[in-house]
Amino acid sequence: MHDIDRPDPSPRFANPSTAASALAEAEALVARLLPLSTPADSASPDLQEHLASAWFRQVEALDSLGRTAEVVAVADVLCAHFEPGARDVLAPVFAPVAAWPWIARAQCEKARALAATGHAEAALGLLREVQRRFEQAQSLALREWIVAAGLEEARLRAAGGATFARVDMVRHCEDLARRFGGDDWPATRVLVARVRAAQARMLAELDYHEEALKQYAALHDDLQAVDEPALKAQAAEALHAHARLLETLGRNEEARALLRTLIDAHAEAAEPDRRQTLALARTDLALALQRDLLRGAQDEDLEERLLAACDAVLDPHADSEDATVLRCVNRILRVKAQLLRDREAEPDDEDRADELAEWQWSRYAGQADAQVRKELLLAMLDQLVPLDDPARELAGYRRLLERFGDDRSALLQPQLARTRLLEAWALRALDRGDEALSALSELDALHAESADAYTRLQCVHGRIERARILEARGDVEGALRALEGWTEARGAEDTALRRAIARAMDLRCDILRARAPAAHPRPNGKDEEGRAIEVAVTEAEHRFAAAVDALVARFAKDPAEDLRTIAVKAQYALAAHWRGRLQFQRAVDAYAALVQAFAADTCAEVEGVVASAYLNQAYALMMLLEREADALPVYDALLARFPNATGAAMRDTLAKAAASRLTCLNRLQRQGAAVNYGDQYEDLTLAQRDAIDATIERGRVLAVEGKHREAIACYDEVLQAHVESLHPELRRHYLDAMVRKGYSLGCLSQREAALAVNDEVIARYGNELSTSAEKDVALAMSNRAVQLDKLGRRAEELQTYDAIIVRWARSDVAYLRERVANARYCKAITIADTDLDAALALYGHVIDTCLRAPEVALRTYAAKSSVNRGVRLRKAGRYEEAVACCEALVEACGEEADKGIAAQVVKARIGLARSYGHVGQVERQVETLELLLALPAGKIDEGLRTELRAEYQQLRPSPLVKAARALGALFAPKK
Repeated sequence: MHDIDRPDPSPRFANPSTAASALAEAEALVARLLPLSTPADSASPDLQEHLASAWFRQVEALDSLGRTAEVVAVADVLCAHFEPGARDVLAPVFAPVAAWPWIARAQCEKARALAATGHAEAALGLLREVQRRFEQAQSLALREWIVAAGLEEARLRAAGGATFARVDMVRHCEDLARRFGGDDWPATRVLVARVRAAQARMLAELDYHEEALKQYAALHDDLQAVDEPALKAQAAEALHAHARLLETLGRNEEARALLRTLIDAHAEAAEPDRRQTLALARTDLALALQRDLLRGAQDEDLEERLLAACDAVLDPHADSEDATVLRCVNRILRVKAQLLRDREAEPDDEDRADELAEWQWSRYAGQADAQVRKELLLAMLDQLVPLDDPARELAGYRRLLERFGDDRSALLQPQLARTRLLEAWALRALDRGDEALSALSELDALHAESADAYTRLQCVHGRIERARILEARGDVEGALRALEGWTEARGAEDTALRRAIARAMDLRCDILRARAPAAHPRPNGKDEEGRAIEVAVTEAEHRFAAAVDALVARFAKDPAEDLRTIAVKAQYALAAHWRGRLQFQRAVDAYAALVQAFAADTCAEVEGVVASAYLNQAYALMMLLEREADALPVYDALLARFPNATGAAMRDTLAKAAASRLTCLNRLQRQGAAVNYGDQYEDLTLAQRDAIDATIERGRVLAVEGKHREAIACYDEVLQAHVESLHPELRRHYLDAMVRKGYSLGCLSQREAALAVNDEVIARYGNELSTSAEKDVALAMSNRAVQLDKLGRRAEELQTYDAIIVRWARSDVAYLRERVANARYCKAITIADTDLDAALALYGHVIDTCLRAPEVALRTYAAKSSVNRGVRLRKAGRYEEAVACCEALVEACGEEADKGIAAQVVKARIGLARSYGHVGQVERQVETLELLLALPAGKIDEGLRTELRAEYQQLRPSPLVKAARALGALFAPKK
């Protein structure tokens, strides 16, 4: 939450050039004084003090320049000078008491340098030695460095240790504050304040939040009335830390109140430390308002308050040279520019944002502090990324890389990697593929070995981009090589990085699948004579399968649902590929592997794929390999795995499974196998089943012949014999007979009787989880609506349509989608006279969802809806909409071979002929009428043809006009 803070450790010089000058001066002074001060005991105290000061100035400069190894060497030289005999094992001679503070400080400086170079244990050893050696010291100047050593020990152990180390250091800080809190020495008082602040910080890290808050409050209360500037700074820091902890705990209003208190109390501060804290507090307030804005807080003045908060940081601090303050300033410049771009409240907001970014660039591009440079880099990217202008973006990215490309600061590497990736994307958008590949090579060379997850994320995106460029150029092997090597564990804890790796591995699968042969044109695996077709597996297919195996192995158990979804879909695609290639056993094995890897997954999307895998595995076994005995337990496993599914798609899958399971049992029975439909059901022999089938088929034939009474007698024979049976196969027959009986009763105009039968179907079978049962129930509901329409019971009719739509709107079963399209179409007809807009919306929904469907029945409903919608629009005088609707149908289905759809296209053309004139397109009206009149007999009703001919005669140009047109065409200038 709080990523803007003071540098740790704080820099001792404003910039590198100042540090370098100080170093040169200190080295020259040491070179001049050292010969005059050797041996140490022969020199005057003043001379020795000047030499020690010069050495410490040298240490400070080296530390600021990052030359920490040299700090160790200087500290050792200083100690050796003042204690030349300290290393004599037999008779060590230590420095005089006056030199002890210098020895202690030198050891502290050396410890800091060792810790900075990764030698924490050696540093801790030195710090403990300083505290042990000088434990009984009374000199206030020396006690300062005992506290400093203790504070540094606490910092190092807390940073590198586990919970118990922090607990020890809390006690250690408490002891330091108790022992040295009474020292009347300015530097020690400041150090003790820092010790107390460190203790509070460690308590917060240990989740002792209330105790930490009390510690911060007590520290502030103890120091707020002091006069010393350094202690005033510590009071301000304690208040600021208190506020930040409150915000971390979600106590935002308390935190903001404390920040405002801090700002009011220290607004006039001039010394650097307090100015730092003041800038941090003002920045925290602005960032808090930005978070409110991003969360969508309902406050109409929030944007203006945020702008004011940004200015409250920028106005007093923009000219500072302090690194901490400049971190705040550069972050807030970004915030203000983002706000101006996002709000667009004023016409020039975008320009103001760009001007702000350019000013930030010109003012701070040369800053030494890495975090300032990072903020500047981010600000420039904020400006460039939304441009949607590859040429301008490219120029901007290259300017950034020219300035920062050689910067090796770890803080900048993630965004430098991102900049190189963005450069490559811009180059590709400009069709400069070779340059894009070069940029991607540089990205990989500079950043691929990074341990930072975000940096590696950019590298993975870069590999994906490289693969796409190479694949588009036909270099498939190069594309595949770019996508290799993503099984390593580095960055595994970062979800975004894992997601990118999953995408890369999935793209590799897609490329290999595209190289594999297409599905065989005979999906059942049999030739015209019924013989099995043999198909060889190619090397590309083996590679595709291996790529999928790697993806599944890497992400099948990933904690992120979307990554498991990528893996399960890849495995499903492999199984579908094997099935399409007639490798039915490989398909079965791939489906089985999917189920094994993901069967326990509770992600809804993964569960849907798993259920489909079960279903397709069983289908392949039963229908393609003719191994019904192996298919049956797969159906059983599917139904057992998802017994309480409620989603529409899952219920469709389970309904298909239940129906297919029954088919599987029936096939096994017909093969002579002993099947068990369920111990609770009566026996049903194959002969009995065939006899029932024959009776229902006899009724169907009679109904086709119009002999509905005789047909009903056949259906009743089945119904009366098995009305009480719960046997699944007998229930299927019973349902079939009931639906057919309801239809025949309707044909005999026995409306109420037909309604009663359809209602019984719905009541008995409405919750049956079987595709065949759902089809019959949907048909019964459609038939029920027809009877209600005939009886004029409009409200019940509309309720029935709505019930069909709600229940099966999301089904992927083609017949059920057909019932839904029918319901929408019929409902639109019913309500068109009373609610035209609702009717038009229903027609529009059918058109949108069905016009380009592969099923003829669905396209037919779309065509009929288009015609009806056009008629209604024309009657309402909305001719332009009517024209658009009918033209869309003609464009989509003008060459349709199906007679029913072709007839609807003719109707659409008639509608166009009668609409074009109203929108001023007379020539198109004439063309359409000529086209209609040229249709052969039987394509159009002769009475309608007569009407259209009369309309054409009224519009037809006279012979004189025709002749003029012909002459004009003859003598017109040639193009």
